[in-house]
Amino acid sequence: MKIQLSPASLPPRALLLTCSSHEERCEGLISRMAGWKPSRAVIFHYDDVNPKREVRHKAMTDALDAASVSSMSLQFTEANAVKSLRDNMNQLRDVVALQQNNAIVLDISVFTKRHLLMMLRWLDDEGCWDRLCVVYSSPEDYDVSQFIPLSFGISSFQQIPGFAACPDLSRPVHLVLFLGYEGDRVLATYEHVQPMETTLVIPDPPYKPSWAGRTEFFNADLLALVGDTATKRVDAIDPDATYQLLGQIMGKRTERSLHAKVISPLGTKPQTLGIYSYVRECVDPPAIVYAGPLRHNHEFFSHGIGKTWVLKEAL
Repeated sequence: MKIQLSPASLPPRALLLTCSSHEERCEGLISRMAGWKPSRAVIFHYDDVNPKREVRHKAMTDALDAASVSSMSLQFTEANAVKSLRDNMNQLRDVVALQQNNAIVLDISVFTKRHLLMMLRWLDDEGCWDRLCVVYSSPEDYDVSQFIPLSFGISSFQQIPGFAACPDLSRPVHLVLFLGYEGDRVLATYEHVQPMETTLVIPDPPYKPSWAGRTEFFNADLLALVGDTATKRVDAIDPDATYQLLGQIMGKRTERSLHAKVISPLGTKPQTLGIYSYVRECVDPPAIVYAGPLRHNHEFFSHGIGKTWVLKEAL
């Protein structure tokens, strides 16, 4: 689903889980709360040095204080994601327990994809999936006018902790690559996995019509290598469309596949939510692999706050 945010679309007395960033859109939901007020909030704070992040983080805490919402900041080290999540678990568990059966609003706008997938798994394991509401603010635009990718180099290549382990190499490997503006990271993933079969997924329609063709530009080498027949297109914003597409590509969730399945989530964060929704239901789940960047392109990344969307409603 994708429903443009209105205060009435958010559940009352909910816990807000969000994240600060150098990107302005981390303030998207908090700046648009209007009549909605969470019962309390948790703000994740990444540890890489960036003065813009500190400014945004303070703006978020100040806005919550002004709305009389108690907030707590949790430090997260992306380079050591497993330890960071473990260090945060007791505090998170205590905060979630205070909610009893009330909803949880997860703002995924600026989570890293590795952190996002691990948080979704943890919340699911804690029995919170049905009462989870997910929102997302897109940027007004990405600074890719100079055709510079959003990240550079590869710092690590690993499977996301908490998901299926190494693919069964007795079966041919089928790799599904969700494409974005990363360029080299995607090509490196393809070369590392060395799949027998590959499917490339392009966000289409993109967030804005004027962004059409950008993904193809940043992934031209891989597209030429794999070929047009291996390419699929899916909505950049609707996670349900990604969920349905993966069923078409990888087969029924209730059956064992003839392939060892691998997914690389380098597309949009709403698509990553759709990936998780599919994987959590599989009896033969795919591995999820992530190529971490050596560094992000902080100078030319995104600017402004685009639309805010509700991607999943609490039941």
